Amino acid sequence: MLVLCQRFPFNMSETTANVQPSQIYGTKEHPYSTLPETKENVNWADLVSLDLSTFDQPGGKEALAKQLNDAVHNVGFFYIVNFGFAQEEVDNQFALGKQVFDLPFEEKAKFAADHANGGYNGYTGPELPHFKNQAGANGFQRRSNVEVYNIPKFTEQFKDWHKNHPQPIRDNWDSVVDFGKRIHTQIIEKLLVIFAIVLELEDQEYFVKRHRYDQNSEDHLRYMKYKARSSEENAKANGLYSGGHTDLGSVTLLFRQPVAALQVLGGDNEWQWVKPLPGSITVNIADTLQILSGEYLKSSVHRVVSPPPDQASFDRLGVLYFVRPNNDVLVEVVEKSPVLSAEGVYDRVAQQGEKETPITVKTWVAERQKHIFSRNQQERYQQTISSGNTAKGGVNFQTDVAGIKVKYWT
Repeated sequence: MLVLCQRFPFNMSETTANVQPSQIYGTKEHPYSTLPETKENVNWADLVSLDLSTFDQPGGKEALAKQLNDAVHNVGFFYIVNFGFAQEEVDNQFALGKQVFDLPFEEKAKFAADHANGGYNGYTGPELPHFKNQAGANGFQRRSNVEVYNIPKFTEQFKDWHKNHPQPIRDNWDSVVDFGKRIHTQIIEKLLVIFAIVLELEDQEYFVKRHRYDQNSEDHLRYMKYKARSSEENAKANGLYSGGHTDLGSVTLLFRQPVAALQVLGGDNEWQWVKPLPGSITVNIADTLQILSGEYLKSSVHRVVSPPPDQASFDRLGVLYFVRPNNDVLVEVVEKSPVLSAEGVYDRVAQQGEKETPITVKTWVAERQKHIFSRNQQERYQQTISSGNTAKGGVNFQTDVAGIKVKYWT
């Protein structure tokens, strides 16, 4: 059973070099805690922070949209705070993720995702057959330190799928379900309203109606672990844990954890570090919402790198939530947005001429996932990371997935 989390009374002047790995993600007495932020001098991104507690105040959501406009149009990354979850609730999810990844590989492998057919719900890890023999030109496997456990929505669509989970999740089922559902109602729906206001849509519920929790879609809660690498391993991987990419859905939520490693590609084509802001969730816009908004809402390019030297020996545990529109939504530009009209989006679409019937989100997600886990794509991406220059954010290659261009960066 999951023990309620306790926090170590860290002295924030203490350097991370004085913190033992056992203190970070738990002992039996302390299942989860945090460590001080890095003291290294890194280039932090200047990101907007939205206070969601003001959403329901008179004029609150309109003020949030005004505050967010530049960030969603030019950056695609921002923070939210005061989002309605107690810190203990969030910490318990990190502790639960740790318990899942601490299971023997043979146990985790029982819940492996169906990668060969584009599946992603369940367990992904470097020892699974689909990834074990994939290596780049220098013989190094880029995913050698990454583990993931994805949990889809708690709806009729996945009723049978939810009959089989690792024991730690079964032991804490009610808290996991509550956490996942409240993310949608307390956070996602508010963000979707704000995005509609940014586009000046007459119906502020436009995106909410296309992201109904009780309708079929591929949203999922994720526990994720990047295992610390040696300096020799990091050199082989050019310091990358995960190469530059955009996410495929609407938005991604990353609950705050202390190990700095996430970077966002700035407008100057330079990578900037995303600071683990206490009490926050980091939000990034993803590809599908960018397409629906006529590319006004920016799908952010981001990557995960080896942490700064004073945190390099620590594993990086994550709790994330991926949001996608309902499966039957068409992947096409929203109509009647004064903002998009002023930006010339509709004129640009008209100039491109008539197209075949737009694909559904269900098709787009399925094709994109198959591409992500295809062996050719894995090998190509591996070779790119193994030999690429990671200092700049140049596009290494782009490909076509279901008629939509997808780009990859180092």
